[in-house]
Amino acid sequence: MNDWKKAIGHCFGLNDRAFAEYPSDLNDAFDLLTQLRDKRVLWFEFEPELRLHLKRMPKLDTEQQVRRVRTFIEPWLY
Repeated sequence: MNDWKKAIGHCFGLNDRAFAEYPSDLNDAFDLLTQLRDKRVLWFEFEPELRLHLKRMPKLDTEQQVRRVRTFIEPWLY
């Protein structure tokens, strides 16, 4: 498994499970973005892994979280 796949979960809050809402989660999101760029991962490769992670958190609005992550990450990918 790629390290970036493991890093996805670190970007979500412990209680509300929202993406990069807290400073430590935001730092983890920047670290994830760096890993994705270093590996030249494209959005179409990343999104299925993100959705797989979100599927494990049923109380979340998956589409809302995907949009939030997309806004943060997709513009920076190759």
